Amino acid sequence: MKKILVPTDFSAPAENAAKYAISMAKVLDARVTIVNAFVLPVPVSENGLWPVIDTADLEGNIGGELDLMVKKLLDDSCSDDPGSCPTIDYRCAEGPVISVIKQISGQIDTDLILMGLSGAGGLVNFILGSNSMAIIEKGDRPVLLIPFGARYHGIKKIVYAGSLTPQDIKPLEYLCKLALWFKAEVCVLHIIEMRKDLNTDIQSIGEDFIDQIRILTGYNKICYEPVWNSNIDQGLEWIAEQEDIDIVSMLHRKHNLLDKIFSGSRTKRFARYTTTPLLVFPPGYIEKEA
Repeated sequence: MKKILVPTDFSAPAENAAKYAISMAKVLDARVTIVNAFVLPVPVSENGLWPVIDTADLEGNIGGELDLMVKKLLDDSCSDDPGSCPTIDYRCAEGPVISVIKQISGQIDTDLILMGLSGAGGLVNFILGSNSMAIIEKGDRPVLLIPFGARYHGIKKIVYAGSLTPQDIKPLEYLCKLALWFKAEVCVLHIIEMRKDLNTDIQSIGEDFIDQIRILTGYNKICYEPVWNSNIDQGLEWIAEQEDIDIVSMLHRKHNLLDKIFSGSRTKRFARYTTTPLLVFPPGYIEKEA
């Protein structure tokens, strides 16, 4: 857990996410890389003469902005104790956000992509554009989404909303490694529709699963808790209402909880996610070889 990549568009939510990344990196002893993706502006001319746009000049200008951003982050986050400040560098590249993030995360072999979220019109939106969901759907690195209202106060409890399947093992291994640095508890919450599983010994199955994870990871601060509700939506609302959760995490599957959280019809009900970071494991992370 040594490399954190933070995409930025120089907005306030992106800056907030970068501050959160720095706070985590202090504990993880990790390097933070700030990344900006840019596209060349489309030239417009009335006389048919197209001005030459110098990519190097534009990249230099953006690099200057990134340099100023890093200096401000250092002043804001490390002035009290410079010795504890992590290494922070930056990169910029021409291209779509998704392509640039995938390219640079592969080059530096990042362990975590940390992105900002902002609220707009009552809905939670990715600040880097409507295609940013593809970073999760097409990527192969864990993505930690930081709502604009979130502030770092340490990490004491990480919740994983899972289904106790073999696909959940790799994300839980990752979470246990992360939790070890913070001495945090990892709690696996299994949302169960009561009408489907009334005759199933879910508690016993869950405890056996957790015992396997303890043996596999060597991490003992991990627990299991079934969340019984009449439907998945109510179970998700129950998770959202809990006050002692520092990170909610899940494996992204088609039509799973992540889609419900960011569904326009449900987002207002899940207001808790305006302050709680959400760690998402893309399908590509499960398929990626170690």
